[in-house]
Amino acid sequence: MDFVRKGALEAGLPEVRIGELDLLIEEIFVNVCRYAYPDGTIGMVTVTYWVSLPDGLKVEVADQGVEFNPLTAEPAKVTLDLEHRPIGGLGILLVKKLAASLTYRRTGGWNRLTFGVSAGS
Repeated sequence: MDFVRKGALEAGLPEVRIGELDLLIEEIFVNVCRYAYPDGTIGMVTVTYWVSLPDGLKVEVADQGVEFNPLTAEPAKVTLDLEHRPIGGLGILLVKKLAASLTYRRTGGWNRLTFGVSAGS
């Protein structure tokens, strides 16, 4: 998402944080595409950003799909052996680890996941 990279540069984020930003957006966007609109349902996804501080960026990924709050989802069972570990949850764990801030709200039929990335996060 080149336009969000532009915002990251405006916010003065170092290249390592911009790489993490790319990973965050990709993980969230792919999950929306896979799970928000089941059974081939067509839907909309929006990605917006704003510079929040001299060294910070906020990004919101919103969709009108199935309601899902990743902040209350069962955590990934990373202590289990791979053969016993259920599929899922690692993306949420990654997002929680890399984002400086993370909020979810459901308003007007939209899932809105907002995360922050800062120079020091």
